[in-house]
Amino acid sequence: HNLAVVRRHAPRSRVLAVVKANAYGHGLMRTAAALSGSDGLALLELEDAVRLREAGFGQRIVLLEGFFDPRELPAMLGHRLATVVHSMDQVAALDGLPVGAKLDVLLKVNSGMNRLGLAPSEFPHALERLQGNTRVAGITLMTHFANADDALGVAWQLERLQRLPGYGSLPRSLSNSAAILRFPETHCDWVRPGIMLYGC
Repeated sequence: HNLAVVRRHAPRSRVLAVVKANAYGHGLMRTAAALSGSDGLALLELEDAVRLREAGFGQRIVLLEGFFDPRELPAMLGHRLATVVHSMDQVAALDGLPVGAKLDVLLKVNSGMNRLGLAPSEFPHALERLQGNTRVAGITLMTHFANADDALGVAWQLERLQRLPGYGSLPRSLSNSAAILRFPETHCDWVRPGIMLYGC
């Protein structure tokens, strides 16, 4: 039901359902089954992402904090996992991917949440390096809104994003739960509902 609410609010976007932290405590596997109609699943834990893939979930599976050690990359490639890239160290580590590898990447920019993400000043260099890396299969621009659920809103962050080179040419994943409900101009290619899927 709650996934259907997301689709009603963002009918032209694909849905990346967030199932981090054991699906917010609701049980990863049963929640993923309930959300099997989503276009993708997103979580933090590599082991749990592998479990989902091995259980037969075929849609896009995204690691929201990416990899913490380059030694995790073979497992990600072997299970067709996508990774968020939020630091120049991670960008550099992808240069070491084996020939023939194809890794799906979401390039995260810190537009004001100040949790994870490249500084806007780092973005052009990171994008250039990733676009020049034949082992990167595709790049989605990502950010996280800090104030989508309060009066400050998201316009100030959108303004920062729109100044980035290539902003309009990349697939984008911007909207969290509050932005899905309040700011349709942020829906773009992928929305990322989290807590709203669980009734909040």
